[in-house]
Amino acid sequence: MRAKGSITQLIRKPRPGYILGEDGRLVAFDESALAGLDPQELSIGDWVEYEELDRMEGRRASRITPLIQRAEE
Repeated sequence: MRAKGSITQLIRKPRPGYILGEDGRLVAFDESALAGLDPQELSIGDWVEYEELDRMEGRRASRITPLIQRAEE
């Protein structure tokens, strides 16, 4: 099942980025979860859709895709 949420923290190596899910819980992600997206294309506040993995070390997002494409500036 796909979940939705907004980016609250961008990836800063070695730290993961975070998504605030619609359920109010934070989900971590790293570059491998971006499904081919360039991390530079994401901004705080962007809405995304993702698959959630419930690993032993915490909730992780996988297969992140943007919900709204911003216009080219």
